Amino acid sequence: MLYIFCGEDSVAARSAYIQTIEKYKSHFAEIISLPSSSIIDIYKDLADNLSLFSPQKVFCVENLEKYGFKKSTKAKKDSVYEAISAISSNNSIILLDFEDGKQARQLKLKDLAKVHESKPSTSIFSLLDTCFPGNKVKFISSLRTVCISQDEMFVFVMLFRHVRLLILALATASVAKLPPWQKYKIIGQANKWDKNQLVNFYSGLIKIEINAKTSSDPYGIAKSLEILACHYL
Repeated sequence: MLYIFCGEDSVAARSAYIQTIEKYKSHFAEIISLPSSSIIDIYKDLADNLSLFSPQKVFCVENLEKYGFKKSTKAKKDSVYEAISAISSNNSIILLDFEDGKQARQLKLKDLAKVHESKPSTSIFSLLDTCFPGNKVKFISSLRTVCISQDEMFVFVMLFRHVRLLILALATASVAKLPPWQKYKIIGQANKWDKNQLVNFYSGLIKIEINAKTSSDPYGIAKSLEILACHYL
């Protein structure tokens, strides 16, 4: 069986992946971590190594979908895809895969796997909707609420992407590919900003990211976001 852990909330997805590994450990399974490139070797070795008296083996990989493979056709077989397909249909085999930053709809293997997708909470999207000038109190209140249950870096990444999208909405037609409801929502929120003010807010987010990566931020991500909001919202 193939189990894939994925989702926009990559922190929660990885946590679910690790918790599943720990669950199998508690049942005395043999945990084997391997690079995705070993997927063919896993399948080739199973016939020789599995027996009624062997402990259950759980193979753990990450970003299996980055390893080059194509779905097999009648005309042409792909050895990597065939190995994954065979493993996924074998109930005596457990293969756990963590896909960093991928949503379930983006998975090439979703039809072969049991997918555990970690989605952002609705409160995060409510936070993003409050990010515009004149809405400081509500934004900070939403930020504090979200950070209770969500990882601060994940919240930051979601906000960073959203603000970049707002800038694109003001500067170009890059949001044209978004669904109509989302496009008009983004454009409406972007129009609440002065362009220079929005760019400065985005620059502030970049500084927070740099400070977080260099461990030079004395306040932490959430507090730094509050300070930034006090200046621009």
